[in-house]
Amino acid sequence: MKQHHMHTSARRLHLRPLAAALLALGATGLALPARAESEVEALKRELAAQRQLIQQLLAQQESQKKAVERIEQQAAAPAPVPVAAAPAPLLPQGIQMYGVLDGGVERISHVKNGSNEGTVTRMPGITGTVASRLGFRAAKALAPGLSGIATLETGFNLDSGTLGQGGRIFGRQLFAGVDTAYGSLTIGRQYSMLIQAMDSDLLGPNIYALGSLDAYLPNARYDNSIAWKGQFGNVTLGAIYSLARDNAGGTPGSGTCAGELPGAGSNACRGWSVMAKYDAPRFGVAAAVDEQKGGTGATASFFNGAAALAFTRPEDTDRRTLLGAYLKFGSGGKLGVGWLGRKVDVAVGEFSSNAYYVEGAWQFNEQWQVDGGFHRITNHDQDRDASLIVLRSFYYFNKDFAPYFQLARINNSANAQYAASVGSGVSPAAGGSQTATMLGLRYRF
Repeated sequence: MKQHHMHTSARRLHLRPLAAALLALGATGLALPARAESEVEALKRELAAQRQLIQQLLAQQESQKKAVERIEQQAAAPAPVPVAAAPAPLLPQGIQMYGVLDGGVERISHVKNGSNEGTVTRMPGITGTVASRLGFRAAKALAPGLSGIATLETGFNLDSGTLGQGGRIFGRQLFAGVDTAYGSLTIGRQYSMLIQAMDSDLLGPNIYALGSLDAYLPNARYDNSIAWKGQFGNVTLGAIYSLARDNAGGTPGSGTCAGELPGAGSNACRGWSVMAKYDAPRFGVAAAVDEQKGGTGATASFFNGAAALAFTRPEDTDRRTLLGAYLKFGSGGKLGVGWLGRKVDVAVGEFSSNAYYVEGAWQFNEQWQVDGGFHRITNHDQDRDASLIVLRSFYYFNKDFAPYFQLARINNSANAQYAASVGSGVSPAAGGSQTATMLGLRYRF
């Protein structure tokens, strides 16, 4: 703007002498007598020439002004960026890649190792807040209202890079099927409907959570299964049936139960689960049943220090029943409550347990979240009970990158050996208590 005023002022300075000359010439012409006609004509011609010169000067000045403006605009504008060719997509259309890296360092007190007892500091491989994974989802329209779908998901241990779920390449999930207006129908290795109904369990597969009292929960999947799941408004229904629930022994405490063997009995190693849930904007309720059948090489464990039960007959059953509910409140609060009952019926008798949980979460802002819960399990048949308290905090740099800190305390009854953390070799002595802490990082992509 300052330069523009300078150019305008300069133009006015150039024009003032010319205007004065024109006025003087005009005055001279009026004062000449008629007899001096030749001089008047000469002055007219000179005046016309001067007018032409003035027009040329004005045109030249305007040209110079426009040139200056162009130079100023070019100096202010950013340098042009060459347009690069759009990169070729990494994956074919309709395929999505995703993953999670989650792990950290934890410290567990009162770990019993043979005749020794002490504190262990380690980097657990199996999980932190969720298990590490890499997955692919595919969807392709086949006809109006009909799509082909598939999921391939591999789980791995972040500390060593080894495969999880019994060494399977796609041990977390591997299924394909179709999606319709009446739900999806898929076959392969898939989650039990029990897990898909546990929205009230806010800690989910966290390293300190309900899975510390029942290690089946974070690993509830079925090999050789066919599943259906549909959502109808606020209601979601689902069912799954497995012909042979575990080909590679990937479920903790259950052994391998491959099934599909001639002469082994029609129910050997079968499994099924069903669920129903209702989700409204502010609350939700859910119920689910999961049942497994016994077979060659199978066991059933309560993860409490008692010896695993032989689970080898096709008529043996291990059933879990879930009832849960959650409530959302305020701008970032959520409360979840639930009951998980378990009943194992084997040759040596019946054994049952009941687990209860109350969990809460609060999102203070876009960066800070705190959650935790109280968990209680009773097993009167084996006289082994325990209580677990968990507190966890996240700091979100963004929705995908978050360091966290968590603390857990477990108290066992006199005979119980439930561990605060997961994995082998971290249980306390019978009746012992444990405190576990973990500093970790979760990165989603």
